Amino acid sequence: MPSVCKFTLNHPNAVYYSGQTVNGTISLTTTSEKNIRNARIIFLGEGKVEWEESTTTTDSNGNSTTSTTYYRSHEVYIHNETIVRGEGILPVGVHTYTFTIVLPSDCPTSCEGSYGHIRYGISLKLDRVLRFDNTYYTPLTVLKTVDLNVNPVFRLPLLAEKDASLCCWPCSGGKLFYSLQIPFGAYTPGQIVKYSLNIQNHSMVDVESYFMEFTQKMTFTAHSPIRSHRHDKRTLVKKNYPEICRRLTNRILNGEFQIPSVPPTTEPTKIIYVEYRLKVKMIMSGCHRSKDISVPIFIGNIPLRESWSSIAGGMDVTPSAPEMTKSEDNSGSEMPPNYNDLKPPSYQEAMQSDSPFVDNDVDKHHRVDGFKPLYPMYS
Repeated sequence: MPSVCKFTLNHPNAVYYSGQTVNGTISLTTTSEKNIRNARIIFLGEGKVEWEESTTTTDSNGNSTTSTTYYRSHEVYIHNETIVRGEGILPVGVHTYTFTIVLPSDCPTSCEGSYGHIRYGISLKLDRVLRFDNTYYTPLTVLKTVDLNVNPVFRLPLLAEKDASLCCWPCSGGKLFYSLQIPFGAYTPGQIVKYSLNIQNHSMVDVESYFMEFTQKMTFTAHSPIRSHRHDKRTLVKKNYPEICRRLTNRILNGEFQIPSVPPTTEPTKIIYVEYRLKVKMIMSGCHRSKDISVPIFIGNIPLRESWSSIAGGMDVTPSAPEMTKSEDNSGSEMPPNYNDLKPPSYQEAMQSDSPFVDNDVDKHHRVDGFKPLYPMYS
């Protein structure tokens, strides 16, 4: 009967924010003696990006040669090792070890993608004499605090405007003016985003319907053997609306959707860059091409105070200028936001990609595939 290892953390859901302390115990129940050099607890947080590209060339004789290039990046955010037992015989029985680890304040958020991941985990490793090492591992979620109240730009509404000329050969079909507007530039998972699509149809062509998409784009950057990028774009939310805007008429179409459980927007300089957009596409009658318009949405994990009412579904889609707060008034001192009115979030598994990354550097017997981080949901 194999040995059994149990990890107990001070946060039962195994979710921590950067800068917090991870406390816990590891209980190892052995069913046979083990001759070890040492037993150590390892806390590792790292980012990995990897993919391969194959190229086939044919020479003058018709012979084909295929070469494969492996693109990689690797970053270590925290690596902590503590020896909890020295050399000797580890007897049969229950062995309990405690640990305390302080997370760096700049740890990036856990995330999983098609060509890489950012992952944190705790392991107990038995370095055995003349035998394969025994490694017991559990992953956890680390969240970098992204407080949307820190950046006043996020409180402003977002507006995108476009126009298009519609031609019905041989005559001109007129012009279509359209805009997309949302009350704020940033939201958190679980919040409701209300949008307004304003159509001024000065053409002889009908808008037959429209659909909206909330998309996530992940950019993976490899630094070896050369700097290169891979992109993975997914539609997280999609809704179709049979709304019609007849020729020579105007309409304002309002809609809404909920932000699902996703990681926050990241910095473009990281090896994994995450960004989000709201896109609306209008379907035109006849043989005319569809028209689309989009706005970026920044995702954080502490919502704007001004948007808290949207969590309860009570926010008007019409944006207004943000009120001056004490922290913005030059005559007052800098004060942090008051979060007393904000209820604590729940945590839900991330929406998983269709092709989760597999870390081939880890032995398949000790590898955890398909891990889903937990993200806060303000619902």
